[in-house]
Parts: sequence; structure tokens; C-alpha cells
Amino acid sequence: MTYFPSLYDLSPFSARLCLDIERIFLSKLHLKKGLTLLLGLSGGADSTALAIIFKILSARLNLSLTALTLNHGLREYADRDVEFVLSLCNRLEIPCVPKFANIKEFSIQNKCSVEEAGRIVRYSCLEQERVRTGSDYIILAHHLEDLVEDVLMRLSRGTGWPALGGMAAIDDGRHIIRPLLFTRPQDLKQLLSELNVCWCEDETNFSDFFKRNRFRHHLVPSFKKENPNFDQAIGNLWTFAQYDKEYWEITLNGILKGNPWRESIDSDGKKNLFLPRSLLLPLQRAVRLRLYLKAIRQIRSSSSSAGLAHANAKTLLALDNAYSENRGNRVFMLPGNLKIVLKNHSVTFIL
Repeated sequence: MTYFPSLYDLSPFSARLCLDIERIFLSKLHLKKGLTLLLGLSGGADSTALAIIFKILSARLNLSLTALTLNHGLREYADRDVEFVLSLCNRLEIPCVPKFANIKEFSIQNKCSVEEAGRIVRYSCLEQERVRTGSDYIILAHHLEDLVEDVLMRLSRGTGWPALGGMAAIDDGRHIIRPLLFTRPQDLKQLLSELNVCWCEDETNFSDFFKRNRFRHHLVPSFKKENPNFDQAIGNLWTFAQYDKEYWEITLNGILKGNPWRESIDSDGKKNLFLPRSLLLPLQRAVRLRLYLKAIRQIRSSSSSAGLAHANAKTLLALDNAYSENRGNRVFMLPGNLKIVLKNHSVTFIL
């Protein structure tokens, strides 16, 4: 038996919730009607609500929906969750593909944490399925509490501004959208309760073994105790970060248009990105530091080591201190074998 919820099945509260998400989809993310979307579903409350909300909105937005659910091979009840997602999608008439991945084996082979391995494999599987189905975007169920946790985790890693504002609501490079990012999870659960729809509880969410859970169980409640509207404050921080990100992108592109850096491949096959003296000399320190970060992203974009290491703020500050004090012929190293050479007030990034 199929189940087609509509706005008319909902209370005024939940109907407004769906319409707010529709507004975010169209106005905040600037997406158009008629897209094909791949839903990443786990069976938890958030992704279950995501599937139902976008089924409700699919006719209004002329959307084609498909789904993928991934068994990470880590939990006793993972098979149950996969069956739940398949049953839910059958009721909603959303085609769903189940996949299995041995995350523990991947983490051992790639010498990374189970958390990181799960993230890498999950996004890889979603992208493969997006390409196979010809979907425009992968749609994920990250909500406002996830954004709060993400900002605090970025802060703990020393992430700089504006990336400190948290995960992107739309990532065109990876074809990912997160239209629930400004929605409180309790609102999603209220929607499910009104429709008498159950969901699966991931038992690992209650363990402090994983870093994100430690933030969720201990740090976030402490911040909320000090400020009950902490999640809304993070939402505002995210908005300001987007404005600043747009500003810096426009500003740096304008600077490079007038005085471009030079990209080349040396005799050893290494990629070089040269920032000449004429480019750097007129710039203030804050602009130079942003330009260094942009250069790092640029030189790593076509490299197999891209994403394996983050820029080290201490090293970049040391680089710019040396630049400001006219200390030339210096070499700095960043993770991932990225070399930075300072010579004659010019900077070369080599990978």
C-alpha cells in the first residue's frame, strides 16, 4: 500500500515547516524546479522526515526522487535499518538502492578513523549513485543541531573564518544540498509523530566512542545551558560566514584578474603555483593570508592528495611573518607534501 502525504494531511505547524523548507530550497539555495534528487537515507528521524517532506513537495517542485541507503557493516541492527528504509521508500514510491560497505576494513587499509572512513565511503557511494541515476544533486538530512556540532568541531580543529561558519547548505562542486540545515530536529520529529511514522534509532549515537557524539552529549548541552538559543546564534553565524565567503571570493578573483598568479608543471612533474612580488606587495596581511589559502585549494584541486591535509595556520602565519620581515629564501612545509618557497618577495606553492 502506497502512502502519499500531502500538505492537507498536516497540522498548520508541520505544513508551515514544509513550506519553509520549500522556500529555502527555492530562495536561499537558489535551486530551480524540475530537478532529479538522490536522497541519502539512514532510517533515522532526520532522513525519514527528509524523504516524507520532499515527497510532499515533489509535485509542487516537479521533482524526481531516488534514494540510496548504506549499510556500513558496523552495527548489529544495520540490516533492520536498511529494511526500514526500503519499506519507507516503497510506501512513498521512491526507488531506493541498498548498498553495503566494510567501513572497518576501509579504515584499516587507509589508516584513518572509523568516523572518517564512514564519511569517505558514504559520500563516494552517493556520488557514484548520483552519476548512475543522472541526479542533479545529492540531498542530505543535516539539520540545525548538526550545524551546531559541525561549527564546534571546526573550532576545536582551529578552522579559520569564514569556514568556521560550518558546512555548506549547497555544495555545487560535490553536487550536495542540505535544505534542512536551518531546521530544528525536534520539529522534524513532531512532523513524524503527527503522521504516525516511526524511525530507527542508531545505537552508536549513544556511545561516546565517536568524537561527534562527545560533542553532542557534552559540549553542545553546556553551550545551550549558557544560551538556550545557541542553535539560532550558530544559524546567524552561518549566514554572516556566507556573506564573508562571497566577499572574499569576489575580492580575490578581482585581485587575480588584475595581476594573475602563474601555474606550471616543472621537470619533475610537480605542480607549481607562483605568486609574484607584484601581486603580493600591495596587499595587506589579511588579504595575503586569504590568498595563500586560495592558492592551497587551487594547487590541491587537481591532485590525488587533495583533501588529505588541512592548511596549518601556524605555518601560514610564519610564512607571512617572514614575508613581512623580508626574510627570503625560506621553505615551509604543509601536510600532504605541499612545499611553500619564499624568495624575493614572491611565493611558490609546489606539490
